[in-house]
Amino acid sequence: MIILFEKFLNEHKLHKNIYQFLDYLNNLSKNKVFVFVDTETTGLGGPKKQQLTQISAVAYNYDFQQNTLDEFGTFNKKIKISSDMKGRLVNPKDDIYRAFKFNHYGNKIKEDPKYYDEQDIVNEFHNWLAHSGYYLDPLLIMQNASFDMNMLIGRGGKKLGHAKPYEVLDTKQIIQLFIIPIMEKLSETDDKYKEILNNIGSSSRDYGLTTSSMGKWGPFFGINMSGYHDGLTDCRITSQMFIKIVDFIKENSDLNIAKYQVERIKKQK
Repeated sequence: MIILFEKFLNEHKLHKNIYQFLDYLNNLSKNKVFVFVDTETTGLGGPKKQQLTQISAVAYNYDFQQNTLDEFGTFNKKIKISSDMKGRLVNPKDDIYRAFKFNHYGNKIKEDPKYYDEQDIVNEFHNWLAHSGYYLDPLLIMQNASFDMNMLIGRGGKKLGHAKPYEVLDTKQIIQLFIIPIMEKLSETDDKYKEILNNIGSSSRDYGLTTSSMGKWGPFFGINMSGYHDGLTDCRITSQMFIKIVDFIKENSDLNIAKYQVERIKKQK
C-alpha cells in the first residue's frame, strides 16, 4: 500500500512541490481508474475490536487536463452485525451506539435480506475491484485511508491487489500537505485565508494543527454534505472534494509551500 504521505517523505525528501504533485496526478490519470472507497464500521477500535458494516466504492475515469470525473461503476453493500456486536448493544456506553448514530446503519440488528455476511462482502469487493478498471489497475482514493485500509485488510485477511497492492491516495493527506500549506502561504499577504483557517479550526487528531477533516473542508469547498457518513454518499462527497482540491492546487501552482509542508511533517512525525 502506497499512501501519499509516505511517498512524499521517501521519494522527495520533504520537497515535493506543487508541480511535481500535479505531474504525479497527471501520470496516474493515464494509467489508473480512480476508485473512491469508504467503509463504515461499528467503531474506531480497529479490526480486532470492530467489524465492517458497509463497504462502498465509486469508479471513475479521470481527465486530469479538464479535471473531471466520469462515473461508470459502483459497489455498495451493507453488512449484518455479528452476535458479539449485538451483545454490545445492551451497553449504552459502548462506542457502537455512536457509530450507528453517524453511519446511517439503522436498527437492522435483525435478519434483513439487504444486509450480508461480512466475509462474503469483503470477498465480493475484492472481485469487484479486480474488474473495476478492465485493463487498468484501480487507484484507491479515500479520506483517512489508513483507517479504511486497516479495516478492509484486517477484516478480510488479505491485501487489496494482485501481484502487488493497489496504490492509494489519501485526500486527508493531500489537505494536510497541500491545501493547508497553500492557505498558510496565501495568509502571508491576505488575512482572508488566515480567517478561513481560524474558522476551520484545529484538531487533536491533527496534532493540534489545522484540521484535515472532510466534515470541515467539504463545506468550505461548497459541497453538499447531506447523508454524510453513509458509505456511498461519502465516496461521492470525497470525489467532489477531490475535484475542488485539484482546482485549488492548480490555481496556486506557482506558490512555494515547502516551508509549511516541512513544518506540518515535523509535527506529525
